[in-house]
Amino acid sequence: MKTEIKTGSFVHVVATINKTAGDGKIMYVNPSISTVASDAATDDEVELVAYDANGQEVYRNPVVVRRSSAEPDRPNDVGLIQADLPRLAGMKSVSLQLKGKEVSRYEAGAAPPKPAAGAFGLELGGAAAASRRPLKINQLAGLQPVAGVTYSVQVRPDNKSTWDTIAVSRPTPEVDVDRNQFAGAKRAEVRVLRTSGFDEEIIAEDTVDLK
Repeated sequence: MKTEIKTGSFVHVVATINKTAGDGKIMYVNPSISTVASDAATDDEVELVAYDANGQEVYRNPVVVRRSSAEPDRPNDVGLIQADLPRLAGMKSVSLQLKGKEVSRYEAGAAPPKPAAGAFGLELGGAAAASRRPLKINQLAGLQPVAGVTYSVQVRPDNKSTWDTIAVSRPTPEVDVDRNQFAGAKRAEVRVLRTSGFDEEIIAEDTVDLK
């Protein structure tokens, strides 16, 4: 199987499908700037279909369904789907379909209001000596989950040039930062991203002490 990494604007979809039982579930939908293109054969009976806010179809394509090797006494009927759809203007929902019948749908959520100017600040709570400290965003305290909206947290320590993702697809931005993950670092930039599945924005960012 040949693979090739391509960059662009995509929507990454992770789902499961059970053709024997006739069901499936879309687990995650997140924006992406790269995709791994391959020549693996798609399953024409399993499709991902995208719709706009008016319910008009804007995309439809069969997907690759991957299965692990079945054991003699435990057949593997559940397949994994990891697909990258082109990110199209107006996309509001993704449907997983088996033989033309919808078995699961992801609807983009309406995100809570964004900060009036820039991003919210954040800090680490708990005892300063603790290795794991909760991330605190005062303006979002008590935030309740919203269907179709998830949060990711990224950290860039002062001894690295790249961001590490420490939490993804969380229903709220509540997460502990473990400073043991960032050996040798004294400070780190931390940012929280909010996504509706098709759109993503930074809602909180700041520099925190790891000492």
